[in-house]
Amino acid sequence: MLSTLLKLMSDGRFHSGEALGAALGVSRAAVWKVLSPLEQQGFPIQRVRGKGYRIPQGAVLLDEQAIRHHLPVGLADYWEWHLYQEIDSTNAQAQRLMAAGRQRPLVCISEQQSAGRGRRGRAWISPYAQNIYLSITEPFETGAQGLEGLSLVVGLVLAETLQACGYEDVQLKWPNDILLSGKKLAGILIEIAGDLTSDCVVVIGVGVNVLMRAEGGEGIDQAWTSLLQSSRHGELDRNRLIASFSGRLLEAITAFRKSGFAPFIPGWQQRDAWFGQMVSVVSGNHVISGRHCGVNERGALKLETASGIVLANGGEVSLRKQDAS
Repeated sequence: MLSTLLKLMSDGRFHSGEALGAALGVSRAAVWKVLSPLEQQGFPIQRVRGKGYRIPQGAVLLDEQAIRHHLPVGLADYWEWHLYQEIDSTNAQAQRLMAAGRQRPLVCISEQQSAGRGRRGRAWISPYAQNIYLSITEPFETGAQGLEGLSLVVGLVLAETLQACGYEDVQLKWPNDILLSGKKLAGILIEIAGDLTSDCVVVIGVGVNVLMRAEGGEGIDQAWTSLLQSSRHGELDRNRLIASFSGRLLEAITAFRKSGFAPFIPGWQQRDAWFGQMVSVVSGNHVISGRHCGVNERGALKLETASGIVLANGGEVSLRKQDAS
């Protein structure tokens, strides 16, 4: 019933409880009984006396068939799809499915994560039905060395997807963050399963803040935003966003297999949020500081220091502006 109710409301207009109830064959009280728990979890439902209920245009529940419908013909069957209402982590579930013998590339998406993970062991805030929690697996025959720069490719594809969906000013922060108006919008977590020197499977985890409002991100320890909070009036239908990103990513991975990260450098540097600024790369107690000079063909950050150009590789590192605390 909830899915049908949200579809009825997805035009962005006000709908009275009576009208919604009549369309579903239930009472006005039954409509509120369904919507109330969703509102309590932070879903952007606006209630106005005399007008009824309104949600942002395109705010619907995840739907595998809708995602497949929005993909180019024939592409949907490339992946094995797994959609959950709640899971601990889509990356963890993807790895469990592979360990259970799944052979083809797969996609795990969930309405909510109980133990979502970001880089460096950080928790990823994952409220119900508001954001994108997505993991895609892809086999590689090159081992870990052949994957250098892949996380940057994923970030670039996501930024380009968001721009195509109506969001300007999307930038990239090395190595794995996507920013909108200077605030964190999305993150990427790539994990490798199998032989690190030969055949392996990459789990590409992506989290995007879509409908989350300020009160939903109280546990986030940095400046952040969501597509809804940006007020850009772009696409908010998560099914369409996932389909657009997935199709673009598969095309980019094909190019990456052939030529590595090098062809993606111009696109990345065009969106590099901190290019030319004084930054520090922090890894545990080790700190390298210098002027951010872009990235090389392996996806490493180039720092201009007093002793020359120094390369910093991704992984368990943090990039900070030198004037930041």
